[in-house]
Amino acid sequence: MRPQQVIDGDFTYWLGDMYALLGEKETALRWLRRTDEISNHNYPWFERDKNWNNLRSDSEYQRILADFQRHWERYREEFGDG
Repeated sequence: MRPQQVIDGDFTYWLGDMYALLGEKETALRWLRRTDEISNHNYPWFERDKNWNNLRSDSEYQRILADFQRHWERYREEFGDG
């Protein structure tokens, strides 16, 4: 299955989670990027999900998380903390 074929943001995140746990960094990051592309920006959860601990120091992972954070902060500005 290719990331471009999947349109469910939770599913793409879960797949990335699984590959991160398996130590398959590139595949995990590919799915995490896809999660960002289809607008699943649950930054508070992604930031503390322990399944990604082995990638926290990776610059690509940090870049993707920074994108999630920017989206999340924009949502909060527009809609509040709800």
